[in-house]
Amino acid sequence: MTLHTSAFLEGLSGIVGTKQVITDQDEKSFYTTGFRVGKGDALAVIIPQSLTALWQVLTLCVAQDVIILMQASNTGITGGSTPDGNDYDRPVVIISTRQLTGIQVIDNGQQVIAYPGSTLTELEEILRPLQREPHSVIGSSCIGASVIGGLCNNSGGSLIRRGPAFTEKSLYAQISEQGELTLINHLGIKLGDTPEEILRNLENKHFTIGDADDWQGKIWADDYAQKLRDTESDLPARFNGDKHYLHDSAGCAGKIIVFAARLATFPASSGTETWYIGTDDEKVLITLRRHLLQHLDHLPIQAEYIHANAFDMTLRYAKHMILAIRQLGPQSIPGLMKKKAMCDVRVKKIRWLPHNLTDRLIQGFNQVTPPLVAKRILEYRQRFHHHLIIKADSEQAPQLTSLLKQFFSANQGDYFVCDKKEAQDAFLLRFAVAGAAIAYCDYLGVDPNERLIAFDAALRRNDEQWLFDLPTHLQQQIQADACCGHFFCLVNHQDYVLKPGVDGKAFKQAVIDYIEQRGARYPAEHNVGHLYAAREDYQQHWHQLDPTNTCNPGIGKTSRRKFWK
Repeated sequence: MTLHTSAFLEGLSGIVGTKQVITDQDEKSFYTTGFRVGKGDALAVIIPQSLTALWQVLTLCVAQDVIILMQASNTGITGGSTPDGNDYDRPVVIISTRQLTGIQVIDNGQQVIAYPGSTLTELEEILRPLQREPHSVIGSSCIGASVIGGLCNNSGGSLIRRGPAFTEKSLYAQISEQGELTLINHLGIKLGDTPEEILRNLENKHFTIGDADDWQGKIWADDYAQKLRDTESDLPARFNGDKHYLHDSAGCAGKIIVFAARLATFPASSGTETWYIGTDDEKVLITLRRHLLQHLDHLPIQAEYIHANAFDMTLRYAKHMILAIRQLGPQSIPGLMKKKAMCDVRVKKIRWLPHNLTDRLIQGFNQVTPPLVAKRILEYRQRFHHHLIIKADSEQAPQLTSLLKQFFSANQGDYFVCDKKEAQDAFLLRFAVAGAAIAYCDYLGVDPNERLIAFDAALRRNDEQWLFDLPTHLQQQIQADACCGHFFCLVNHQDYVLKPGVDGKAFKQAVIDYIEQRGARYPAEHNVGHLYAAREDYQQHWHQLDPTNTCNPGIGKTSRRKFWK
């Protein structure tokens, strides 16, 4: 280390403590490696334990002109919260917000203020006694996703009526073109004048709501449900970089540093019903979607799609995820993931052991254990290639069942109403699909950065096709694939594991060309990360947020250089 670096790290240790400044290569690997893709190096990982300490860390980082990469749960799908390679023009520092948990319930439970490290699971548990729900429920929460991370990415989630994560009310730090760090309070709550006063009052709850002059604006995408009703539109319902849903922290992709966000909560359903639907014709599901969106008095809660390939891959390679969530709860998954990552580091140091030994042991368990899914769901897998799970309020049950009965009297396919266990199994299966392709790669010892190509596309609302129908020469390059999605939103998640020797970049570009030819937008909800090129208008938005290009440079295939050079 140079004296400059040593002094910098000593300064950070003076703020957060020596143990909260990680420089050891093995210990850093958990933070420098993405959940699915992305890997690079960082000078240090800093873990502040208060909002005030975060501000002090930022002040020092800005003074030393280092790159700031904010990271919450590191559960992103597109590598946007880790370094991407090592060709940055300044040292990279990762600031982990894992210890900055905390949620303040305000306005009689109708709103919350979420801190940077608060997770969806944490928010669900806090709201449950109040009979309220957050914007997103079980789904990405299964892997410990953070509330603020979802907001920064405009994550859509699976809840049909609520749209992408959005608010116009947040507290954030921004770096000006002159390199000055400023704390901007757009929470709509009077907290004081100086950063120290603002953060102290927020953390100690020394404030009242409703007395600020600037309390105007939206705290959720309240127009989204009506968008979905328009099944004739040739535009997607939601996609990352949509100007309509970009505001301060919402959709910022890490270009500003979010300290807190004010978000809406929603009444929990007094009771729900779940329908499991199967067909061998994807056009039947497209027609069913349009039929239900046009005739239902109220939109259902969720409508989730699983293809047969994804079904099979999940039960074979991600069964342990289903079991862990069922037995230990979704809140256990982040800790288990971290323990596995540290175990993998140790195993790789023993040269005579397979580097993917942990994954082989997990897959051995998956192979010898019985299916964890209800019998009727397994029977539908034998009968059908396309599976749709619809969840709705109990009050909707008579109308929805009547519409399904009428529809399938004239169309190929079938359905049944799930009992409680079947409903739980269906959604656990659906959300374990997200980890199936990566588990498959881990078992084979395949580097997902090279052979796992993931797409997250928002199809046109009037599209007559759901699956990607790739040309034969592209299909021949695929070893395995899995498709799932948020069906009423027409958000398609497609994973491809390529055969050895295939040029992943060329394959990816060919599929992107295909997606664009269909009038779709990508990504739909996982944000661009380091996998996708951001559109020009989205890049211009980032330029305004971060003129020095200090925060998360290179995101969306943009410049990694200072001042975007």
